[in-house]
Amino acid sequence: MGHFLRDHNYKATKHVSTNLVLATMVLMTSVFAYGFENSVLSTVQAMNAYERIFGEYNAKTKKYEFTVDHLAYLNAFPLVAYAFGVIIFSQVGERFGRRAVFYSMNCICIIGVAICYAGRSYAWALAGRIIINLHVGAEAWLVPMWLAEIVPAAVRGSMVAIYAFSHVLAGFIAAVITNSTSKLHGDDSWKIPIAIMFAFPALALSLAWLLPESPRWLLRQGKFEQAVESLYYIHGADKAYPAEQEAQLLKDTIDNAPTKGSWGELFRGINKRRTFGGLVAAGANQLTGQAFASTYGTVFLKQINVMDPFTGTLIKRAGLLGGCIFVITLVEKIGRRRVGLVVGTATAAVLMIMGGLGTVANPAKSVQHGILAMSIIFPCVYMIAFGSTMTVIKAEIPHTSLRDKSNMLFWTVSNLCNILVTFTLPYLLKAPYANLGSKVGFVFGCISVVFLVLIFFLVPEMTGKYVPPSVWMLPCGKNTILLIISFRSLEEVDEMFEKRVPAWRSRGFQATGIAAAVTDLENDHATTSDVDGKLGSAERLEDPRSSNKGSP
Repeated sequence: MGHFLRDHNYKATKHVSTNLVLATMVLMTSVFAYGFENSVLSTVQAMNAYERIFGEYNAKTKKYEFTVDHLAYLNAFPLVAYAFGVIIFSQVGERFGRRAVFYSMNCICIIGVAICYAGRSYAWALAGRIIINLHVGAEAWLVPMWLAEIVPAAVRGSMVAIYAFSHVLAGFIAAVITNSTSKLHGDDSWKIPIAIMFAFPALALSLAWLLPESPRWLLRQGKFEQAVESLYYIHGADKAYPAEQEAQLLKDTIDNAPTKGSWGELFRGINKRRTFGGLVAAGANQLTGQAFASTYGTVFLKQINVMDPFTGTLIKRAGLLGGCIFVITLVEKIGRRRVGLVVGTATAAVLMIMGGLGTVANPAKSVQHGILAMSIIFPCVYMIAFGSTMTVIKAEIPHTSLRDKSNMLFWTVSNLCNILVTFTLPYLLKAPYANLGSKVGFVFGCISVVFLVLIFFLVPEMTGKYVPPSVWMLPCGKNTILLIISFRSLEEVDEMFEKRVPAWRSRGFQATGIAAAVTDLENDHATTSDVDGKLGSAERLEDPRSSNKGSP
């Protein structure tokens, strides 16, 4: 069947083939499982029937509920498993490939869901969530990186942003389901949405054969012929597509790179700046209030008691979905860096307004409604600035030879930040501890401002210039290469860092040599009739990396 699809591949859009569409749909089915699980498990913990089984009886309120400690453990301890998932499966992926990770993580997901469904005590609920989060950690490490490695430069940002869109869409659908089942009496209110969680990993496993192995990973393993086959499977809608020549170009960039893939290189020379930029994206992804929007969103709405918390969660999930659609449609036009800085400023402002309203003693209904409005607006602007966009940056910023190690580091740090926020947030929100309530907006608002400064100085623009594709001439002795470039390949991002372009000047950077030829191929500006000449001319260019091999 794989050979049939390879030979019957067609253009879906200018840059995307039908095989790439199918592969993306399979990956998104797996991500859908993660988003659905996260939404269901964070929402059912506020259901009375769920609290009656897994919570404790409070003699003062005469209700079953989770203690602050148990609520913190239930949401923070699984994130330790998430960290192990990132670390373990990054090693599996680096050694055995992306497909091996995909199969194993979805099998683990099914086991975790089964425990969550069958368990009848707090310990079983916690164990099920821990196992599910092994799958979530693997998912986070794998999918954005895999997408970045197989999609063309011109649509890379939008395609990687589908990762966030898929799990947010799953969260929205889960919110619709839990909003309906929350009105049921008895265990069906939480058992029905958990039972539905089985469907997505099972479907992902049944369709996994549609996924191509990453050609860049294959080349790093010395599997040139398999890399050519993978490239042709992905991009061979044009039967004359020069898969072997592109594979050779990618191999040349790996062979000629000053970075060879050791752990120590993450914090040496030009890679140090890339690593710190990725760590900024990882921290911004979690420390700016993600857990406040998702894990404790329903609990917070229940606490302020202005509207039905499950209906409010549904509205917030719709806002998150709108934020993802914004990134998918506009991130290539506006640019990652600009989206992060501009919408990030709006995110900080929303949080500060929420915090300010929370300082009002004995607030009137209008103030409470203002807090509600800010808590609903926040997830949308957060997703645009720090959620989806920072996920794209984490996938793009690593050096080709350090991609597996860098992503393991970024997602591990992101998870540690998530553990910190998830564990401490109940103590910040509720009495008898800090009891900040909506004043927690001040905390996340100040953190957001710090990250905006760090993004300005450390995170470059990896979109390229968004202008109507401009024609520029690249001299090469007596030859001239005509290149039309508007979006950056991963190899062009490598060259931009090697030339030490400051982040605030990165938007206008233009690559030369092999990196430019790879970009030209990925953007489909070269025709099949003259691609051999273009690539041959590019190979005669002096490799810009050669002048940097002696750099510290």
